[in-house]
Amino acid sequence: MKKIVLLSVLLLGGCSNESVKLLSPEYKVVKIPESLYECPTIKKFPDADKLTNQQVGSLLIKVQKNNMICKNSLDGIKKYMNEAEATVSAKK
Repeated sequence: MKKIVLLSVLLLGGCSNESVKLLSPEYKVVKIPESLYECPTIKKFPDADKLTNQQVGSLLIKVQKNNMICKNSLDGIKKYMNEAEATVSAKK
């Protein structure tokens, strides 16, 4: 009995006039421009035991400037990615 019910369901299902639309995921690669990757570093720190207070202050200012440049760069990357995501989702 179960075989007859299952067979009738399969046969009736094949009589549909609607075409089956297959959906496949669309993958897109978002490349971030190289100009956004800017995080300057100090290659070699001077000997801490021989630094004067003024040199320490100058070094801290240099490190702070580098950190701000890097933060702005990362914020730019985040903004770029959010805009790319919005563009891709708008096209769906």
